[in-house]
Amino acid sequence: MGRFFDPHIHMYSRTTDDYEIMSKAGIEVIVQPSFWLGSPRTSVGTFEDYWEHMISFETQRSKEFAIDHYVCLSVNPKESTERPLALDALEAMSKYLDRQRVVAIGEIGYNLINDLEDELFQLQLDIALKKDMLAMIHLPHVNKKEGIERTKSVLKTKNMLELSNKILIDHNTEETIEKTLELGCWAGLTVYPVTKLSPARAIDIIEKNGVEKIMINSSADWGVSDPLSVPLVAREMKKKGFSNNDIEKVTLYNAYKFFKQSPNFRWSP
Repeated sequence: MGRFFDPHIHMYSRTTDDYEIMSKAGIEVIVQPSFWLGSPRTSVGTFEDYWEHMISFETQRSKEFAIDHYVCLSVNPKESTERPLALDALEAMSKYLDRQRVVAIGEIGYNLINDLEDELFQLQLDIALKKDMLAMIHLPHVNKKEGIERTKSVLKTKNMLELSNKILIDHNTEETIEKTLELGCWAGLTVYPVTKLSPARAIDIIEKNGVEKIMINSSADWGVSDPLSVPLVAREMKKKGFSNNDIEKVTLYNAYKFFKQSPNFRWSP
């Protein structure tokens, strides 16, 4: 059994049985970015209850299965278009940012790629800059080329490319991976049945682009998804003849190197 780090998984939508199989598969540490509830929120209180639930309950639930759990806070792109709710939630979020398990602002970025999403994206990047926090950026599930170009433009406008080592751009595919790495950012590859990458596609991307600054995640959530995507990719890489060192980089150490930049991230391999 290997040792694994899933840097993007939404355990709010998973069962305790998932924790059990993840622990048995060797997943030792996870990061849970802020997500949508599966149905529209109706008040700021639902954001606050959700953030508190992740910071407190999910951290304890993970601990019961010997998994260390950390949190990214944001108004997720899918929920960033509601006004005034999204702006009110962003104001309420401030009192949670210094909590012990919070390691980044995220996920932020684009879903439909519109001006309302753009406003929340930029406001949350401002928070990351002001608080000197890491940022996890969500590439849209469609129009990824437009998403990465617009993301690049925003980062350039805010002079954040100088801080690219503190930025993780997630949900890359063959269309975006080279651009993400050229920007100097860390790159997430999401292995998720049907709508994102298969293990084979993720491995092809790694073969073409190397293992530096690339990390595998499951993004397991409400949809058909697999909380064992990280160990699954490790197994498939092993079968293809990758070295243990390269496998460990994309399934453990690269994620560790990124998140250890946060003073709130205390886990160590």
